Parts: sequence; structure tokens; C-alpha cells
Amino acid sequence: MALRTRKPEKPVSELTTKELEKRISGAQKTVENFPPPDAPAEERDAALARARAATSELPALRAEMKSRERLARHRELENQMARGAIERTREVLSPGVIEGFQRLGQDVGLKLDLKALNSEERSTVLKLWSPIAAGDGSPEERAQFEGLVEKAADRPGVFAQRREEASLRKRLAEAKEKAHLVRLPRRTKYEEAGSITLPRVVFAWLQQAKGNDGSVADIATVAVLLSCFEEQRSLVESADFEQGEDGEPVLVGRGPLAKWAFTRRINPHIQYSVGSTGWVDLGASLKRLAANGWVDVREVARGRTEIKLGPAARELLDRDHQ
Repeated sequence: MALRTRKPEKPVSELTTKELEKRISGAQKTVENFPPPDAPAEERDAALARARAATSELPALRAEMKSRERLARHRELENQMARGAIERTREVLSPGVIEGFQRLGQDVGLKLDLKALNSEERSTVLKLWSPIAAGDGSPEERAQFEGLVEKAADRPGVFAQRREEASLRKRLAEAKEKAHLVRLPRRTKYEEAGSITLPRVVFAWLQQAKGNDGSVADIATVAVLLSCFEEQRSLVESADFEQGEDGEPVLVGRGPLAKWAFTRRINPHIQYSVGSTGWVDLGASLKRLAANGWVDVREVARGRTEIKLGPAARELLDRDHQ
């Protein structure tokens, strides 16, 4: 009778994944199921030999399993990329660009998608943002800027739509204003020499003022300055009237505009006068009036500052003189 011999085991690389898992599980059980101390010596020796063989085999089995798992993950990734589920390349955006687009979106009131623009387009739109916001950009630059922003927001034509809506609101406001003026009572003017009149345009200026464009204190400054120029008598500290080269009166004072102030008798500073009802920062008020065409301010050499009436103020006085 022929002797039965044990079938030689396959090399690790030739095992199927299922066979590999079975071999790893069997080797782990061999190591873990060691006989108790009271077991016969022959049994313990045989178990020790099997455990040593399993221990030497486990690293190779586990390394093969990890290699196959990595290969499986790589193939799955390739399949996903082939299906378009994962981008083949991912562009890393700098924090500065991300923050810049967040601020830009807040400024234009739109939600922007950075990925909708390539790197060159993103750089261009951020570069154009500042001059466009300041009103210094050319028509071509504005068109380019708006086109890129609309592309990032997926809102084609949104800027043209906003301009049309703003124009419509302006026309409606003008029509409403005309209707309001028709309903106002007509006034008969009784004026004495030296008096001034502030027409309704001054009130309209207050209605339309934004931020630091104008204030109630500025209206008081306009009234006092018009009276000063009409009388050619100064109520400004260290400032007097001179005749300009064009024959128009010029209020001339010493020091920079920030130091100008009405006389303390009529304009006590609330910080130093208990019970004072108010105080006008004349220097700041004159800067706002100059920005809105009420006065012309010129600071010349040697601390000399000159003030003349601007086009808006001259128009008021011309009306009164008619």
C-alpha cells in the first residue's frame, strides 16, 4: 500500500484572496490556541513547532494582503476618475484669494464660486476690483470686471439689470418729488436788506445726504456763512474779509482749516461750557460744504486759508438779489 503524502502548499503569491484570508486566520488560531501547561510534553512540543511555523509565515501573508488591498483601492480610484467622480487635478487656492473673493462677494452682493474662474481670471477680477469700486476704471475694464463677476456668480446680465432698476427707482423718485412739490403751499416773500433765504434745495440736500455728506450743523454753517458774506462781517475767529482779484469777497483766516472756529460767543465748545446746547466743528463742516459745492477752500502758504462762496451758495444769493 502506497504511503499518503501531504499536498505541498501554494506559494503565497499564487493564493486567491479567499485562500489567503483562510491561511491568515488559520495561522492566527495556531498561535492563539497553545496547549495549557498541564498538557503532555509531546503535545506542547508539537504545538510549539506549529506556532513557530505560523509565526514565521504570518508577516508574508499579511504583507501580501495589504499589497492586494492597496491595489484594490488604486483600481477603484482609477475607475472613479474615469467616471469623472473625482477631479484628476486639484488646484490649491491661497487663503488670500479665498478671502479676497469673500470680500468681493460681500461688496457686490453676490455669492461667488472661485472654481468657475481660472487662476488668470481670478487674478484679473481682484486686480480690477479697487479701481472699479473707486470709479477710476475705464468702460472696457468695467465691462471685463462685471463679466468675470457674473461668470463667478452664474448671474449673466445682473449688473445691467441692477442699473436698469436703479434708473427706474430714480425716475419714480423724481416723479414723486414733482407731485409732492405741487401740493406744497406757495409763500409770499417779505425780506429786508441783508437777510438771506435758504430755499428748499437745502432741505433736499439733507434728505439725500449719506454718511458724512451733510448734517444739521452744516445747514447752520451755510446760513451763518451766507449772512457773513452778505454783510461782509466775519463771525469766524481770526478771519476777516478781503476783496478778491475778481472783485468777490474772500474770507481770509490764519492757520489750517482744521483750526477754524466760529467765535466762542456764538459757538461755545460743550467740553468747556457747562449747559451749552451745541457746538459746530467749523473746519470739518467746511470740508463737507466744499465737497458739495457750497464753498471753495484754498489753503495757501504761510498758514493763510481763503474761503469763497461755491456755485451752490452763489446761486442762492443770486436768487435773493433778483
